[in-house]
Amino acid sequence: ENSLDRQSLQLEDKDLTEVRELAAEVLKESSQEIAPIITKYWNEIIVGILISKCSGPLSAVKGVAATYRMTNRPPPSMASPFVSTILRPLQEFALSVTGKTPSQVGDDWTSFVINAVADKYSSAVEELIETVQRTEEALKNRKARRTAAGGMSDGEKVKLQLFLDYREFKKNVELVGVDADSVDGVSKLCQLTKNAESLYFQNQKK
Repeated sequence: ENSLDRQSLQLEDKDLTEVRELAAEVLKESSQEIAPIITKYWNEIIVGILISKCSGPLSAVKGVAATYRMTNRPPPSMASPFVSTILRPLQEFALSVTGKTPSQVGDDWTSFVINAVADKYSSAVEELIETVQRTEEALKNRKARRTAAGGMSDGEKVKLQLFLDYREFKKNVELVGVDADSVDGVSKLCQLTKNAESLYFQNQKK
């Protein structure tokens, strides 16, 4: 009888082992099948929400021109307050999911968000610069073109502000862990605001 009990226990152990192996195989297959769903959900929904939230502050880009148009304000010396809020939703979310991100998702999603936001940002800046240049062209023969504050035109102040904003945005991109030089939108922002770099150094000397 004891021999039968031992055989029975061995069979039960063998059965349990087989069940575990079978369960592990099923879970493995299930995880492989669900992996594309997880990736799709993450990239289309979560990333989409982050892009939308990070893009919200970009509406303030248009307001940069109004800050200096016919206001006689001195040239800017620091970035606009809205710039530091652009990537804040991404920074906070990335911090909250550190070590919890599904392995199937990888790390590219952060770069995807930044690329999309940087593209929108550079487009908004490009549009504003075109508007400022048209305005300056219309005022180029008027005495109102240059203000008393620092001898810098309103348009130059706007361009200097956009340059300072670009520098702050680039710094924030780096803080998220993405190489800013690899982001097309950041490179475009650099090109768009490059002419204001001389204004920056000119203003630093005062």
